[in-house]
Parts: sequence; C-alpha cells; structure tokens
Amino acid sequence: GGKYSFEVGPSIFEGLDRPSLNPLRMIFDILEETMPVKTYKGLGYWTPSGYWRFPIGSREGFEALLMEQAEDGPKAIKEWNQLRDRLKTLGGSTTAVALLNLRQDLGFLATTAGALPFVATHPDVFADLPLTFDDLSKTVDEIVTVPFLRNFIDTMCIFCGFPAKGAMTAHLLYILERFFEESAAFCVPIGGTCELGETLQRGLEKFGGKLQMNAHVEEILMEDGRAVGVKLKNGNVVRARKAVVSNATPFDTVKLLKKTEDEPKKLTEWRDTLGKLPRHGAISHLFLAIDAEGLDLSHIQDPAHLVVQDWDRSLQDSQNLCSFFIPSILDKSLCPEGKHVIHVYSSGGEPYEPWEKLKPGSEEYEAYKKERVEVLWRAVERCIPDVRDRLEFSIIGSPLAHEAFLRRDRGTYGLAWAAGSSAPQSGLLGNFLPFPFPNLKTPVDGLLRCGDSCFPGIGTPSAAASGAIAANTMTHVDNHLKLLKEASERDPMYSFLNPGPLGQGYKLLVQGFTPSAELRTERFAVGAGVAPVDYTATDPNVSERIDL
Repeated sequence: GGKYSFEVGPSIFEGLDRPSLNPLRMIFDILEETMPVKTYKGLGYWTPSGYWRFPIGSREGFEALLMEQAEDGPKAIKEWNQLRDRLKTLGGSTTAVALLNLRQDLGFLATTAGALPFVATHPDVFADLPLTFDDLSKTVDEIVTVPFLRNFIDTMCIFCGFPAKGAMTAHLLYILERFFEESAAFCVPIGGTCELGETLQRGLEKFGGKLQMNAHVEEILMEDGRAVGVKLKNGNVVRARKAVVSNATPFDTVKLLKKTEDEPKKLTEWRDTLGKLPRHGAISHLFLAIDAEGLDLSHIQDPAHLVVQDWDRSLQDSQNLCSFFIPSILDKSLCPEGKHVIHVYSSGGEPYEPWEKLKPGSEEYEAYKKERVEVLWRAVERCIPDVRDRLEFSIIGSPLAHEAFLRRDRGTYGLAWAAGSSAPQSGLLGNFLPFPFPNLKTPVDGLLRCGDSCFPGIGTPSAAASGAIAANTMTHVDNHLKLLKEASERDPMYSFLNPGPLGQGYKLLVQGFTPSAELRTERFAVGAGVAPVDYTATDPNVSERIDL
C-alpha cells in the first residue's frame, strides 16, 4: 500500500541547485520560481570490466579514475587535457553568450552583442565556430586514442541520441567547462521530475498564461496562408494572438497541417521533407517498486547509473545500453517507508517495427514486453542481485505506450540527423555552418517550432532553451533586451547575459525588423514598425495561444 511516484523522463540534471549555465535553471530564475532539489556527486557505471564511478565536481578525482581504469592512465590524462585545451576557446564562449540570448531574426545582433569583447580577445573563435555544430568525433579522433576515455566520451554524448560520432561538439562543451568545477552536482527534484513541469507552469500562470490539459490538437488552422489557431479533437477552436508554437516532433507537426490544392510549393516541400527526416528509435521503460528491508546499498553512492553490456556494440542499441535511477535514495517522499522506486530505461534505439505488428493487451504483446525488458532487469541485478525477490509490483512501458502517452510518431526518442552536415530546412545558417537541425521558423506565417527536434536538441534543458528561443523570436528586441538586463541583475553568474551599451547600439539598427515580418499580425504590421511593440501584452478579445 501507499503512494509511489516514478520518474518517466530524464533523471540526470546538473546545475539545477544554484544559478548556473543550465538553460533550464536560467529560465526558472528569470521566472523567479524555485524548485527544491537534492544533490549527488557522481554517476555509477556498470561495465564489462565491473563497477566504477564518474566523480563530478573534481578534476583530480577524474584523473584518479583515469589512472585506475584506463588502459594507459598517464596517456589518458594527457589526451583528456589536450582535448580540453583544443576546445577551451569554444568552452569559454559559454560565458560570453547564452542560449537565452538567441533569437531567430536580426535582433540577435543586439541580444548577443555582449559577446563582442570576448570575440575581440579570442579571434580564433571565428575559425572554431563551425566546429561547435560539427561532428565531435572529428576532434576526438585527432586527439584521443585510449579506449576507456573514448568510451567515456561516448557515454557523455549518448543522451543527445548519438555517441561522439554524430553528436555536436557543443554537447561536450558544457561538460568540459562545468562538470569539473567544485560546485558541480547532479540534482534530483524533490517530488520527482514532474516538479520541472509544475515549476514552469507556475511561471506561466504568474504572467497570465494558461496550461490547458487534455487538449489534443487535431489541426493547425490556416487563413490566407497564415496559422491563426488550432482545432482540438473535442471540436473546440483556440485562436492565436500572435503565433502557433508547435512543441510536437516534425513528424507530428506536419500531420496537423491539412493539405490543400492551392498550397504554396515551398510548404509542400517543407512538409514532405520534415515528414521523412531520420528519427531515433523508441525507449523501453521498466518501473519497479521494491521492498528495501535489509537492503544494503553501501556499495553505491549515487541514485543514477549507466549499464553497458559490451563496448564493441553500439550504445544506440537498446539491448546494450540502459540506465537505472533510484531517486528514493535521496527523496524519501517518493514511496512508503522501507521501499524504493526504480526507473530503468533503454537507450533511444528500441526498434519500433516489431511492436507495430502487435496488439496491446494480447498474449503476444505481453510476452514481447517481458522479452525486451529482460535486459533492464539484468541491469538492476548488477546492483541489487535479489531485486526480483524484493518486487512489490512492476510496470513495463513499451514503445507503443511511449507513442500513445506522448503522442510522438512511432514513439521516437527524437530527430536523428547526425552532426557533420546541415539538416534539410535548416535555414540561412545551414548555408554557412554544418547546422544539424531544421529551422524553428516554417514556410507558414505565424507558425514556429520548438522542442527536441530544434536547436539545441534532445534533452529537457535543451528543449526548454528551444522554447525560450522561440519566445524571444516572437517578441520585440526591446522586450528581449529588458529581460536579459533584469536576468543579469538576479545573480552575478548571469551578469554576462546583459549586452549593455553594445546591445542598445545595435538595437537602433535592428528594432524595426523584430519580430520578423512573417510573425507580425496585421494590426502590428501597420505603420513604420520601428517603435517598440509590447508583444507580451494580453488582448482580452482574443483567446490564449496554445502550444502543441
């Protein structure tokens, strides 16, 4: 008996316990909302060679790990430091401009102008800029040869869907810069990761927003080539004040736009291209409630663990890499006294094809579920050998459940365009840089995209950042600059967010072009369009915007 709360989303967060460069924490602080957390200082690894622990927040501790586990400890330390040195300038840029400074119009010249002093003193950053979005393995292959270190780097990247080969270099920059500071720590939201959503909802409602649950979208409504709202599956219509923002995957977003005979060719091409983009597989989940009486967990220090069956197999193989998380080690509120809750999940590479042939509830379906999660059971048994004997109850989440509950096409983990080349529909940036994401802007006026299929990619902090970039793009640059100034005054960590006089200077040049023309409604487009317009103002005569 009693209440059990399980994790369903990600379980490894860094930098939520204090003002930090984590964009999710930045958003919390901008909204002036707090989310209590418990912290821990390591990540457990269960590998073919046994158990070891990555100690976050200690450069010396990591070098000691390399000496203990790497095939050639001194060489691994040397190569690690060479990799850090190679990416030092790019890593330093993370405190010159943040994701929250970004917007997708000419206003970015003003909102990122605060980075100009850094650029002036580090001119080599221009040469390295393409590297930010390029395939990380190109740099790793030039420097790192020790297998243990190469494997470790792959695991640090895999949460974006790819190992080093296929991951953007940007994914490693935060780790190189922040994971080895003394203050670095992983965080467990007290009450579960659902508290992330609760915190964002409080911020939304504080500023007059509304979160509408059980409001499944059937269609994005168009009038004269512009997205003007959405029709819900219950028949209700929600009109947009400024724009429709889709947080759905590209595969799901294009399904919501009904085809018409007279639609522009560019819209047809965009729809066809996005619908056929490569995607990751799905995820299998195993939720366990166990009896903890007499359970000795003194051999581990942390709630989060990675399990690798074979380093010679792909980490994208859902039968090779998985994770388990025991948040109740730190947060006792998640289950009754004397119990533990465990969330075990595969990598995002579970093939969907075998599942789509099965009917949920059938004997074949139930048997296949048990077969596919056996590897998840064995993963937990590495740490708790008698976990099956301790079981109170278990729940299996299949890719079909993933698809149904999250309404993600084929239950996909997300877009799978590997870094190294520009993705289709990546916009102007894709003409100059190997930008591996489709544009957040669309051929449809008044329709934007955000989420894990947009820059900066998969992961809750990344998806939150993409939402912030979309919001920035929808508002006048003056509002954006004011927000950055206010945020910079909240904590010394955020002082770099404010572009200062440089930003104000550039604002004079670009303010007439923000928001860009395709996001302006007719009433806002009237006149010169130079004077700042409050695009956050509420119009009581029009219904709220809804995010898909």
